[in-house]
Amino acid sequence: MSEQLFLRKIKPSDSPWILKWENNIENWAVSNTQRKFTRQEIEDFVLGSHYIEENKQLRLMICSKASKNPMGCIDLFEYEKGNSVGVGVLIANKKDRNKGYAKESLKLLIEFVKNELDVKTIFCSIFLDNTPSIRLFEGAKFTFIENRILYGKPVKYYELRLK
Repeated sequence: MSEQLFLRKIKPSDSPWILKWENNIENWAVSNTQRKFTRQEIEDFVLGSHYIEENKQLRLMICSKASKNPMGCIDLFEYEKGNSVGVGVLIANKKDRNKGYAKESLKLLIEFVKNELDVKTIFCSIFLDNTPSIRLFEGAKFTFIENRILYGKPVKYYELRLK
């Protein structure tokens, strides 16, 4: 449980937030986004099915308990029941970064995965120049496994084994 944050599933009123974040070119370097999304594409995504069993992915909004507003999102992807799931974190506004929000969000997510999903491993791939994310996942006890290539760029691949 966090004193400052909570995670929740996306809802239709999140469309403007998600559109802004997804179309922020500064975020493209860590997401490999190649083009801007239309409002309709984001609305279709938000209104679509959000069952990880069906889509193999799930987006949760990171929200401030004080304001109830979203401050970012945490994504689960490449879900393989009984095996593994990938994770990615975005604290959208630069002024909210380096305040421990990503760390708190990741802790909440790990508990969610332990309690709600049937997986043995959570993994992430981090571009070599993304030092804040490397520190975040190493601080959360993710273990460096190997260097890999993702989208034609070198990444560090990490795993967290669940009990």
